[in-house]
Amino acid sequence: MLKVVIDDVIYNAHRGELLVDLIGRTGGSIPHVCYHPQLGPIKTCDTCMVEANGQLVRACATTANEGMKISTRSSRASAAQVEAFDRILSSHLLYCTVCDNNNGNCTIHNTTKLLAIEHQRIPFQSKPYEVDSTNPFYRYDPDQCILCGRCVEACQNVEVNETLSINWEDPNPRVLWDGGSTIGESSCVSCGHCVTVCPCNALMEKTMLGHAGFLTSLKKSALSGMIEVVKGVEPETGYVSILQVSEAEEAMREHRIRKTKTVCTYCGVGCTFDVWTKDRHILKVAPEHGPANGISTCVKGKFGWGHINSEDRLTTPLIREDGKFRAASWDEALGLVARRLSEIKAKDGADSLAFISSSKCTNEESYLLQKLARAIIGTNNVDNCSRYCQSPATMGLFRTVGYGGDSGSISDIEKADLVLIIGSNTAESHPVIATRVKSSHKLDGQKLIVSDLREHEMARRADLFLHPKPSTDLFWLNAISRYLLDNGLADTKFLDQWANGLDEYRKSLDPFTMEAAARISGVPEETLKTVARMISEAKAVCILWAMGVTQHSQGSDTSTDISSLLLISGNYMRPGTGSYPLRGHNNVQGASDHGSMPNMLPGYQSVNDPEVRDRFEKGWKVKLPASKGLDNHQMVEAIHEGKLKAMYLIWRGDEHR
Repeated sequence: MLKVVIDDVIYNAHRGELLVDLIGRTGGSIPHVCYHPQLGPIKTCDTCMVEANGQLVRACATTANEGMKISTRSSRASAAQVEAFDRILSSHLLYCTVCDNNNGNCTIHNTTKLLAIEHQRIPFQSKPYEVDSTNPFYRYDPDQCILCGRCVEACQNVEVNETLSINWEDPNPRVLWDGGSTIGESSCVSCGHCVTVCPCNALMEKTMLGHAGFLTSLKKSALSGMIEVVKGVEPETGYVSILQVSEAEEAMREHRIRKTKTVCTYCGVGCTFDVWTKDRHILKVAPEHGPANGISTCVKGKFGWGHINSEDRLTTPLIREDGKFRAASWDEALGLVARRLSEIKAKDGADSLAFISSSKCTNEESYLLQKLARAIIGTNNVDNCSRYCQSPATMGLFRTVGYGGDSGSISDIEKADLVLIIGSNTAESHPVIATRVKSSHKLDGQKLIVSDLREHEMARRADLFLHPKPSTDLFWLNAISRYLLDNGLADTKFLDQWANGLDEYRKSLDPFTMEAAARISGVPEETLKTVARMISEAKAVCILWAMGVTQHSQGSDTSTDISSLLLISGNYMRPGTGSYPLRGHNNVQGASDHGSMPNMLPGYQSVNDPEVRDRFEKGWKVKLPASKGLDNHQMVEAIHEGKLKAMYLIWRGDEHR
């Protein structure tokens, strides 16, 4: 910590802290348009100018020093801020009251108010471009664009799709998609980063347009007339009075726009965001402060919710009679289910029934389903979909480190010196995770190795791309572990402290020579040695894998070998290291954690353990079955054998996506 003086008051500052963050953290306010804490300094707007030790500097690009004297309100600083913002207003037509972005979070509106701007000295100048509405989800209005560069920074260095740019040599600069394509014809993947960080209404979700405001649904001709009226009275009234009208309209919106925080239900990354709704109309998805994603989304999380109000969506239970479905009430449907389950249990026994939880359910729902199966019906025939996508990874991690989940966080993946991706098309299946890898690889020198059957985006970006024969990852992984041990490249200090059974493990690697691995996998021997050297030389290694590993007959063993390689190289228990099995659904981990498994009660406690059962029996006040139940595969076999008479499945309506 160090001492600084801000407007004659002494404050503690963190070493290296940007002045714009320091001023905000200590309760001050300073205008800034292009700066966003998750994007870093862009240095295009100059509205954050302050005096630091007598010099005018950008607060977004200047770090605190011991004894620094900062003035945010000096005449020089104030004049510089107003002049910079005046240039911005020349590129943006203020019509807040009839703008769909008048929701209290428009940076241009708020900065106009903060600086108490009454009149703009540089008149608005229209740009010679049409609105681009060729993307199905959002539109770009060049006339409202202030060219702050936030969207470009987000696309280039956060999402790292590298589609957006600005040609500053153009007489009338604008944001460009692939150098000048329409958005719909460009390489844009509709991740929504650009829309999220836009400080005004230049980039907006189409679902917001005409819906957010009280007046914004009027015809364009009527809106244009209203804007002209406002511009006509502005010379006499000034912007402050006009903005008060806009803020009254904004306050009215608060009563009809609901903002609901939620977690994305598509994959296992865990992105959180606010969903803005007006009645049942979804206005937009707004990420900002999610611990997993921050400002990031993918096309599915940002825009993929058209099913919510689809006419095809079921809204009432259906009962099949005479080969056809008929609508029924919930009371009738639930009563039918309870009666038939009871009848089947009474006739054929509890184990003639089976239950499957959904990995898109909440923790509570999975917990209740397995409790229904065990405590009410009396069977351990309960499972979830992780049998297909995640159980192999869970098994491999339990064998090696005793817990079947990620060993670190997304920030660890960002910090790694080397990331190894195996059997995962990460950029498509887990796009937000991919952005963290792509950004660290591009900006921070992170090394990237990809092993996959396809040359997808992550493979094309990789420093080293392995293209093994199908189902041979186990061989080259074991060969690398043996190579590290044989050549003194293993982390012996880590192994001595934390690993058991090393000698036995080393003997199991005898068949896995580099020569044999190269012959079986098709990856050249020298390439495998390069991988081994890169792993041994890196200070921190993360391995990511997905269904290209787990949905194979050797998925559990390959997952075990991935974790063993991390142990051999000492890449556990430190920042920037660890194992990361990428989940296909949003709550595969939670469904298993909470006991929707045939052999495990909640908390991965074995159904065969008398002490475990005794604890649950006392808590639930029932007698529990002692033998392992049927998993998903065995349930299907039992159906064909005539042993399983009924199944109860929880199926979330968004799983078809």
